[in-house]
Amino acid sequence: METTLSEYLETLAGRLSPYFDVFRNEEVAGRRLDLVGRFKMRSEKYFFVKSLTLFAYENREIVLVEGDKEINRSKAEEFAGYLKDLIPLLIKPSEEHMSTMLTGVLVAEEGVTPEAQVWIGRFRHSQNFKWLLHGWCDVRLLAVDLASGQVYSNKAGRAVKEAYRVLKEKGGKEAAGPR
Repeated sequence: METTLSEYLETLAGRLSPYFDVFRNEEVAGRRLDLVGRFKMRSEKYFFVKSLTLFAYENREIVLVEGDKEINRSKAEEFAGYLKDLIPLLIKPSEEHMSTMLTGVLVAEEGVTPEAQVWIGRFRHSQNFKWLLHGWCDVRLLAVDLASGQVYSNKAGRAVKEAYRVLKEKGGKEAAGPR
């Protein structure tokens, strides 16, 4: 049985919620997204007392999920452009900013075209801030095909590809094994 978009979004929200602040149907830079997740981790080293901080750094991840009937190359290119345009809007580089992963997930109910699969696999975008002194941002791009159960990603997205696998059976049972 195929998983519907709403079932997949519910499953994904459950997977992300222990670590991310998850929002449904949120608008980001004028675009309505099906699911948005925000994660922030701050680490610091201090000397004897916490008020004497030697250094601190932050790592963030922002997940943006959008569903559609079919994902073709032009849709993938347009969404990747949107992600690149979001970098200056969502990321505030500072001396404490180490990295931000901007993860864009396109979910297709009826399939991802072969041209889109190839284009997504070749897509890359990384941006450094003040020669890495204020950190960097990498863009992960993934496409989830609910019809076939496949997940396609660019090189940066391979690290999290397993987290976006498709629910295969009704009743909350997830398909076992990596995709």
